[in-house]
This record gives sequence, C-alpha cells and structure tokens, in this order.
Amino acid sequence: MKKRIRHILSATLLAGMTLGMRPAAATSPPAPSTPAQAGTQKIEYCLEGLESFFPGDYYACRAVYHLQRKHYGQFLDMLRESAYWANKNAQYELGLVYFNGDIPGIPVNRPLGIAWLALAAERKNPDFQQAYTTAYLQSSLQERAAASGLWKTLLPKYGDKVAAVRAIRRYNRAIGPLHAAAESGGITYISGFTPFPQSAFSVVKSLQDRADRDFDDLQGTVTVGVLRPLDSATQQVPSDKPDTTH
Repeated sequence: MKKRIRHILSATLLAGMTLGMRPAAATSPPAPSTPAQAGTQKIEYCLEGLESFFPGDYYACRAVYHLQRKHYGQFLDMLRESAYWANKNAQYELGLVYFNGDIPGIPVNRPLGIAWLALAAERKNPDFQQAYTTAYLQSSLQERAAASGLWKTLLPKYGDKVAAVRAIRRYNRAIGPLHAAAESGGITYISGFTPFPQSAFSVVKSLQDRADRDFDDLQGTVTVGVLRPLDSATQQVPSDKPDTTH
C-alpha cells in the first residue's frame, strides 16, 4: 500500500508567517491525518494589519483558522490566496490536499496535486522537493502528463518569477509611507502588530526584519533591504522548472 505524503501544515508553520520557513524533516512520512487541528493551539485572530505588508502570511493564517473550524471551502480559498502571494508553504499544502484527497469536500486530483508540489519545490527546499519526488514516483504516466499541463497553467500566476515579485512590490509599496514617517521621527500604529502607536522607526525595523526572513530564499535576485521600487522588467526572480515531463 502506497504511503501518502504527510501534511506539515500546523499553526506554528503556516501561521508562523514566513515564506522561506523550513518545515519539519520529512523522513519516513506517515499517513497524514487532517492537519492543523489536533495538538495545536487554536487560532482566534490573524493580524489584519499585516495583510498590506505580507498578504501571503496573513492568508496562510486565515487558512489555518478556517481549517481548525472545519470550514474546508474557506480553507482552500485562503490557501490559494496565500499561494498567489508566493507562499510556498501554502503551495505545498495545496499539493497535498489534492494529491492525498484527505480533506472533506475536496476531491482527490493527483495531477493537480503534483503541479502544486512542483511549484512549491521551485525554491529548492529539500522537504518540498522530496514531497514532489515522492508524488511523482507514485503517479502514472497519464497523471504526469496531466500534471505537466496543469503546472504550465499555474506557473504564470503562482510561480516565483511573477508571484514573488508581486509580493515584494506589495511590501515595498506598503512600507514606503512608514519609511518616510521613520525618517521624520513620526509615530505609527498597525492593527494587531503594534499594541499602541509607537516610533515609526521601530515598526519599520520590525517589519524589515520580518521581510528579510520571509524573502530570504530570494536574496540576491530581488531587492528587499533597501526600499526601492521594483522594475518588473529587470527585477524578476529566475525560476527553474521542476521536471514534470519524464
């Protein structure tokens, strides 16, 4: 009997809100149970104020929120929204949801699962690559061919070359006014992120530290630290296509 690839989604992983987070080791993966429900702290609130800066992280948190309450349709919607903002953990989880077919109300679609796992493996995360390889080896020739076609349709919207640039542009646009406030010694408040109005300089520093962690895998290909507008014609993230055709 084939082993299913395990879910690594949890309140601390997906709601931990970093695009470049390293999931738990995937050695000897057991058959998964429904993720993010047992043994994790229940999420009551996602930091709405961060949606403007890190939408991938915010919607990942919302995905866990809905999953814990068995709102499976909203869970799937929030995963897709997070994936749109280049969250590789969300793309990985979408791959498992479709490949394993173990979430109520979401039918199994193994080719679509393989396509999402291929996208998740785009940044060479070893755990995501292992999951993609495992799914690929468990698939038929027909499933692989279908996955390749689906991957090609997803790539222009969810691949790093587009989605990661989209996420970084969103961050740079949102933090621009705060950066100006910090330079003038102003104060600011972000709902859920700061308990009260405080130094804009301190808030910008905290947000920048978070951005450095979130976009760590993309350093050297896009500008994060220095706040400059990104030129989509020159500041795109290179993407290596995972092998889905042989």
